[in-house]
Amino acid sequence: MTILYNCRHDGDQYRITKFDSDMNVVSSYLCSLTECDCPRGPHPTCRHRQMLPKFIARQHVGDEWFLDFDRGGWVQMDPKVILIEDIDPEGPSTTYYEKPSQPSPTHIKRRL
Repeated sequence: MTILYNCRHDGDQYRITKFDSDMNVVSSYLCSLTECDCPRGPHPTCRHRQMLPKFIARQHVGDEWFLDFDRGGWVQMDPKVILIEDIDPEGPSTTYYEKPSQPSPTHIKRRL
């Protein structure tokens, strides 16, 4: 199951939201570079504080980009195209996948 995260501004903080593979919201937390209201918030770091600099560096705060934190890649949600950017030490590589168009309904005549 692929878990994706997005990041939005929420006042003077950021809101990182977790989505399941069906794009249902699983959880959402307010965070900054130093604090987070998630259950691991009191600890020295948490996954959300690790993600936030990545969103800021890529300038993907408040846009249609989602981070696949576990795999280290970026996914752009667009109605017609899914764009995936893989993060690697050599720099990002980009792969485009055309979403399949909806097949038009066809009626198959039955032979009797």
